[in-house]
Amino acid sequence: MHLETELDDIHSERLAQLQRQLQKPLSEIIAAAIDTMTLNQPGLANDAEPSSLYQALEKIGFIGCIETDEQLSTTYKGKLDFSHKCGERQ
Repeated sequence: MHLETELDDIHSERLAQLQRQLQKPLSEIIAAAIDTMTLNQPGLANDAEPSSLYQALEKIGFIGCIETDEQLSTTYKGKLDFSHKCGERQ
């Protein structure tokens, strides 16, 4: 896609500063800005890809699933293994 736009002096200088600091072409800077804004707007993010937070939590084993009966909310103490639990009781 070809873009042509006019920026005010402040944004023109900010864009030039980004190009100098990042040493990246304008197209990459614009693409990164679009990606950042898309991820920060509910409903615009691509739901097909999990967020980096989700991926990090899943990688360390914080997110997972088990097969059990529908009464897990009342029977979880007998179903889950808490032997590797971290932290102290409050």
